[in-house]
Amino acid sequence: MRARRFLSGLAVTALLLGSGLSGAADESFSVAGIAIDKTAATAAQARDSGITEGQIRAWRKLIERVAVGGDTSRLLGFTDKEIAPLLEGFEVEKETSSAVRYLGTLTYRFRPTSVRALLRQVGAEELRAAPKPLLLLPLFREGDKVQLWEVGNPWRQALAARPLKTGLVPLVLAKGDEADVAALNPASAYDATPLKLDPLLRKYDAYEGLVAEFVTAADGGSLTLRRSGQAIFNERFALTVGETREAFYDRIVTRMIADLEALWRKDRAAQKTMATGGDAGAVLETLVVKVPLRALSDWIEVKKRLEAVPGVRGAALKTLSKTDAMIDLSLTAATDQATRNLAQRELKLSQEADGYVLRFTGSGATAPAPAKTP
Repeated sequence: MRARRFLSGLAVTALLLGSGLSGAADESFSVAGIAIDKTAATAAQARDSGITEGQIRAWRKLIERVAVGGDTSRLLGFTDKEIAPLLEGFEVEKETSSAVRYLGTLTYRFRPTSVRALLRQVGAEELRAAPKPLLLLPLFREGDKVQLWEVGNPWRQALAARPLKTGLVPLVLAKGDEADVAALNPASAYDATPLKLDPLLRKYDAYEGLVAEFVTAADGGSLTLRRSGQAIFNERFALTVGETREAFYDRIVTRMIADLEALWRKDRAAQKTMATGGDAGAVLETLVVKVPLRALSDWIEVKKRLEAVPGVRGAALKTLSKTDAMIDLSLTAATDQATRNLAQRELKLSQEADGYVLRFTGSGATAPAPAKTP
């Protein structure tokens, strides 16, 4: 009984602290893809019962996603009545019903301020989502046929049917308009580096590109995810008996998102270790880097941000002028990992014709220098 009263107290406190809508736009507190299959005396009863059960599953999934450490078992044990005040609302992704059965897929949105209050009360830290999305490039291969931007690309259609901006790793699906087609062709997507994708990354305000290639097979297919030309995920999926192609693709998208979130959690754990001195080892590499400047304030902003980037041990200033700074950037993480860490602080590290360049891409950022004419 004591535990029950404690849990109720947490829920009430969170409601008082976070009853407003100010945090509703934080998609890391939205849980998509909650599948419901419920039977009752009537379809309406099945729907109501299914939505309540889905709410509990969505809540547990949220806590498992964002909570690090602390006594989260108390939160995982919340009942539907304790969860209800923490819920901003829900959206139906798709649904169907018969006289006594309800099937649907829902997205549940929770109140960020309320949930954060609960995390603090149980001594848990919040795992923050990526501040910018990954740009998703859906390659579909069937025999010798490869599709990327085509409207009839079934893999693209499956991804477009899901709310991709929710969770720890928000995704944005490129539209495939004329500008996109001109910027990237299917053959170039396999080894697409941030430099190659720069026009698309700027257009969609994304920090990195993710090539998701699905290859069909008689019994299903396989999915490979590539980031900066390197495979980070590869798995074969088999069609189950009676499974529709739509359900098959939906299952793969769910798995893809779960694995991306698992990688994000792993990366953040590694960064935390480094930030607290866990990377006390030697500097792995020191890069000579040019930082384009518009004013001295630009350098001050970049320097401040560099101090908070895991995997960056130091940035020694070599020269400073009105137009740029030259620094020795000391890294305790591999260059590709450090590049991703920098991107989370809106600092874009790229290797260009004349060497490494670091640009601040946030609000008020310096515009890229015009290309030199030969």
